[in-house]
Amino acid sequence: MNQHAELITLLQTLVQTPSVNGVHPEAAVAEVVARFAQAHGLAVEVVARAAARPNVLVRLGPPGEVGLLLVAHTDTVAPGDEAAWTHPPFSGVIEGDRLYGRGAVDNKGGLVAALAALLLLQTDPPSRPVVLACVPDEEAGATGTLGIKHLNALGKLSGRGAIYTYPGTDELVLGHRGVYRFKLVARGQAVHSGSLAWQQGQGCNAVTGLAELALALEGLRFADGSTDLFAPYRTVVTPTVLRGGAGPSIVPDLAEAYVDVRLTPNVSRQMVEQTVAELVEATTARRPGLRVEVVPDVYLPPTVIPTDAPIVRAVQAAARQWLGRPPVLTVSGPANESYLLNGYGIPTCIFGPEGGNAHAADEYVVLDTLFPVAEVYAEVARWLAEH
Repeated sequence: MNQHAELITLLQTLVQTPSVNGVHPEAAVAEVVARFAQAHGLAVEVVARAAARPNVLVRLGPPGEVGLLLVAHTDTVAPGDEAAWTHPPFSGVIEGDRLYGRGAVDNKGGLVAALAALLLLQTDPPSRPVVLACVPDEEAGATGTLGIKHLNALGKLSGRGAIYTYPGTDELVLGHRGVYRFKLVARGQAVHSGSLAWQQGQGCNAVTGLAELALALEGLRFADGSTDLFAPYRTVVTPTVLRGGAGPSIVPDLAEAYVDVRLTPNVSRQMVEQTVAELVEATTARRPGLRVEVVPDVYLPPTVIPTDAPIVRAVQAAARQWLGRPPVLTVSGPANESYLLNGYGIPTCIFGPEGGNAHAADEYVVLDTLFPVAEVYAEVARWLAEH
């Protein structure tokens, strides 16, 4: 079996090894990766904060400061309704140049492309080491608690630049919007919905009060004023979960909602919090008896690296060489763990194999793109070692 075929078989095995966040610990995927890397002469270190959810570090090259850090995550989202899939979500079926399955492109295809790059570099390793970090628990909210944060705390992360191996070669993603997520807890007063007391205005409906507030939040518009890579994006406020009520004949006295805010750099968390507080005050003033508590949940800051950072110039040059075109520089709407790496002084961009339907039915990776992307990664490693 040639090396390309071996790597495709590895990707099939990874997809056939379920690692749904919160359901399947990533240890089984980590073992497959570690075993393959060791069998091919690569140095492997397994580092775990939680034994069943380890990180796998694969290294090539001499000791010293890392040139290129490649990052991939080993967990996936759930497959959803399996009846919506053309092929079973953990089958790894190949049709034409596509391999189908949950995690095929997010992010196991990128992981395999990174391993392919390390194998390409074996015959002539760059003067600076190259490291692939395979991390768990990204899909729980990109907090990095078990992965990137833990590795950094142990002094295991470094690099002149990093590539997170998410999909796409047409664009080079240099950053992302931030995330601020909070919960609203509304409390009212329960009465019988058929009672004269309710008809006469006693009691307070927590569900409709919270719904009114949620609609006001959805309609918020902030003056973003972005003129750089973030120009296509604005800060968006989205109520995503609303629940409440105790029975069909009870005026609800408790309701909860989750609200997701995507932040551009020109709109701070504090600006959002102030605006939310003002809307809460206005809503409760219109509805006597309604009380609303705002409970912060998740905060990930927006991030972006300079367009002339060495890692950016290296990927542009390598993509021009191996793909015939430089990628367009952009940022993404959804967040990812690059904000952590940037915060640790490792400028990070996103570039990886082509595919589609991440987080949806019939997720796939385009197999023909794995190896040109691996060549790009290998060339970036050489470039960072020399510049």
